[in-house]
Amino acid sequence: MGTIKNFCKVEWSKLREMSFKDKRQYIWEYYKLHIIGILVFAIFVWSMLNTFIFNPAKREYLYIAWIGIPVFTESLTDLGNEFSIIVEDETREAVFVIDYTLTENRQLNNSLQTRFFAMLQSGSMDLFFTTYQGAYELATEGFSTPVYDVLESVRNKNPELYRNLQGRLTTITYQRNDVLFTNIMAISLSDAIFFESFDFPSSDLYLAVVSSNPERFDRVAKLLEVIFNGD
Repeated sequence: MGTIKNFCKVEWSKLREMSFKDKRQYIWEYYKLHIIGILVFAIFVWSMLNTFIFNPAKREYLYIAWIGIPVFTESLTDLGNEFSIIVEDETREAVFVIDYTLTENRQLNNSLQTRFFAMLQSGSMDLFFTTYQGAYELATEGFSTPVYDVLESVRNKNPELYRNLQGRLTTITYQRNDVLFTNIMAISLSDAIFFESFDFPSSDLYLAVVSSNPERFDRVAKLLEVIFNGD
């Protein structure tokens, strides 16, 4: 403790005898690494505070994978923003609609597939918006689950919507491990009035449910209320 006190006393004596220019040069020459270190640490601390306390990234209230229909990213962002009216805390959560449609770019496709499987394995993905062929392939690969639990949530929340959805339920026959299954694997969103203001076709658009996240089915029921509210 005494050594540090003596060091500070000596340094302060030196600085008092210097001109402002000499002080600046002396401090920078002998203490620049300390100054840089303090600045880097301060930036790191501020970044952490900003990310986790002051301005945290929004969590997924629902995460929708868009597959099989080429569309502009801006349209999916707008779609997610429209869906976010169901979110309970818009400052912390949002509905994300992320494009996983494969392209002619092999490197981009590899990146999309890596992120796709990472989101599936982490349990963060809730729904697919896809074509009929996409719904069939997702069922075959085991990425989607029958929509019965979602329908039960809809029936409990909105019996009228439940009745209206009956004509949109899509039964798919698919094969897994040499066993043939027939289940209601998707809900047709074809030509719902909700999609008319968006810049993409909806005549072959279906909703399929990811098998890894059944606890969010009530949120999916809210989403369906938004989509079919004007029909």
